[in-house]
Amino acid sequence: MNVGSGRALPGRLRRRTAAPASALAWYGLVIFTFFFVAARLPPLFTELGIYLALLGLVVRPQGLGFPPPLRWAVVFLLWALMSAFFAISPETAWPVLIERLKALVIFFVVVNVLRTPQQLRFYVLLILVAFAIYPARGTLINYVTGNTLFGRAIWNQMYANPNDLGALTLLMLGLALAIATVKTQDVRVRRTVAAFVPVMLLIILLTQSRGVFLGLLVGFGPPLLGRLRRRSSGTTSVLAVLAVVAVLAPAASWHRLEGITTLSSTIDEADKERRPPAGGDRFDQLAAVSAVQRFEILKTGLHIAADHPVLGVGIGGYREANARYAPLLGEHDAHNTYVSLAAEMGFPGLLLWLGLVGSVLAQVRRRRAHLEADDRTIQVLWIERAVIGFLVAGFFASYAALTVFYLFLGTLWAASSVLGRNVTDPGAPPAPRTLRAR
Repeated sequence: MNVGSGRALPGRLRRRTAAPASALAWYGLVIFTFFFVAARLPPLFTELGIYLALLGLVVRPQGLGFPPPLRWAVVFLLWALMSAFFAISPETAWPVLIERLKALVIFFVVVNVLRTPQQLRFYVLLILVAFAIYPARGTLINYVTGNTLFGRAIWNQMYANPNDLGALTLLMLGLALAIATVKTQDVRVRRTVAAFVPVMLLIILLTQSRGVFLGLLVGFGPPLLGRLRRRSSGTTSVLAVLAVVAVLAPAASWHRLEGITTLSSTIDEADKERRPPAGGDRFDQLAAVSAVQRFEILKTGLHIAADHPVLGVGIGGYREANARYAPLLGEHDAHNTYVSLAAEMGFPGLLLWLGLVGSVLAQVRRRRAHLEADDRTIQVLWIERAVIGFLVAGFFASYAALTVFYLFLGTLWAASSVLGRNVTDPGAPPAPRTLRAR
């Protein structure tokens, strides 16, 4: 009986282990990711990469998975499709729906192509390299040469908005820490990636995005403080990095971030008087106008969602709805991921999107013990915290349409599925020793 069990076990293990993705799918994903993150060359290269990846998965479908996040994604897309049929702005709804479909196709490809720790490590490094040589470098050059948006750092394409640039850099920071904190990693790779961490912190400050700054504190603050309490030896290096970033960041960035503490009083005063508060310098006036405007947009968005609780006004229709509900404000983004989703696709659409994101985070939590025991490739904790910080920043900007987020979400899911496979369950009893005859 024991012999039979021994023969059956390898078979079960083989069935549980995903078959490796085809080389075509892997190279397609690599091509797509590099040119997409770099955002430098025409979209022809990104389209070629994703088509190659899909072709590779079709040619070799062994091990093709359809885990819970993908099921949530399909239902979310179906609900978005239904909302498009009843949209107040059909000419906007269908292009936005197609873009959301493309984003979730990328999510599907990442989930099914990244199947080994080696692939995962290379993929994370590839994203960091693509971001470093083009968006990060370009952002810093733009800022030094004065090519900014009212003093806020920008680059081009999907990095052209300071809030989006800050949020995407926040995600990149999670990848960098995931590599830099692995002790078994090649020391040269670790040091190179670790040197990139203060650069990303500086870019976040240069964008002057208050929402991203709060996301940075909420996402990375608790685990960083916890690790420093356990390992006081790293306190000096962390403080040195923060000091360098604080010195390099301009006064305007700190001035804008200081406004976080006065936003509530500014909004209250403006709400009473129905106009921005008087007094203060030009920066304070601009900040006050922005805060008041966003508060009015938030109230309008909640009103729209309350009036259309089931299907919303249709995917991509928020700007048109905002102009109809608040003509004085005109066409504006909701500046809130969750209000935007609820207004455009109703509360069911918001819940489906939260189910998609929550299913990935729940998988990481379920496998936390295995992931923490297997940190030879990357430390998944930091990618998870980056996603949490991104979700916090989503209260101050609309990020549900950013394709890069789904790429990161797929990477987080793949990491939680790939790593820890060969690690013994920490809660399992020790294996019995075999007595050998001498």
